Amino acid sequence: MKFVRPTLCALAALAAAACILTAGCTPKKSGNVLARVGDREITVADFQAELKFRTANRQPIPDRQTLLEQMIARETLVQQARAAGLANAADVRRTVDDVLIAKLKETRLTPQLDAVKISPEEIRAAYGKEIARFTQPAKVQLAFVFIAVDPKANTNQLAGAEARVAEARRLAQALPAGSRGFAQVAADFSDDQITRYRGGDAGWFTADSIADRWPKAVIAAGFALPNAGDISGVLRAPEGFYLVKKLDARAAVVAPLALAQPVVERRLLAEKRARIEQEFQKQVRAAVAVQTDAAALAAVAYPTQNIAKAAELFPPASPSSH
Repeated sequence: MKFVRPTLCALAALAAAACILTAGCTPKKSGNVLARVGDREITVADFQAELKFRTANRQPIPDRQTLLEQMIARETLVQQARAAGLANAADVRRTVDDVLIAKLKETRLTPQLDAVKISPEEIRAAYGKEIARFTQPAKVQLAFVFIAVDPKANTNQLAGAEARVAEARRLAQALPAGSRGFAQVAADFSDDQITRYRGGDAGWFTADSIADRWPKAVIAAGFALPNAGDISGVLRAPEGFYLVKKLDARAAVVAPLALAQPVVERRLLAEKRARIEQEFQKQVRAAVAVQTDAAALAAVAYPTQNIAKAAELFPPASPSSH
């Protein structure tokens, strides 16, 4: 046969080159081994895998002989590193372990996570169950007049404070419609320096507002007022007397399912995936025999401060495993 295709000639040349580069090499008749580097064979499958890797990572691809030479050079470096004992270095082992773990998760865990779906029924059920999360609570805007009373006040001082707050309430009730809160009454009577010059306006409150400056009972009294513009009776507190006026109110607002759906779906997906990951970790742990030595662990020098708390991925070994 006088004509030989270039591809066959090239493969033959590669095989011959591999024999020259590795002393005593005799190519197999199948042509599967392109080179031998020490005790390692570089096969056609290895060569194709390298091509695939470089293509996927957009790395330069030289001619085939150069590519084989580069693979041989890489393998010689690997073998020298192993011969020097570097494969057993802790940082190298950890890097290799990380790659293996990532590959295991990619092949066994990721497909399970990607398959997780949340049905419309699940979203509606979660939305209904946790409707409070998607509800903006009712709010009221309140104004206050505060008359301070010394805890050690005598009877006359207490009576004077009561008379003062009663007068403030009388004047507040006589204010013209549209007045800003307690208006001048707050400036004239209130002992709260922050709000007295803005009509006593203390802003917006919800029923469960935590307001260090205003007693909870006083805020509740403001909520209980039926209409904007209403003024409470005199309210007694350990620190003094209060008047509260409702300036405005906003009803509770519930976000519709259409707006809440992305939030609910993301949370349900995260919860399902977390359960799958936990089950995966349990299965992995159960598949491998584990023994621990509590005494040896206790003897290891270990920092006692600034130890971060991490989520426990694996259950602790049972006493019987020691």
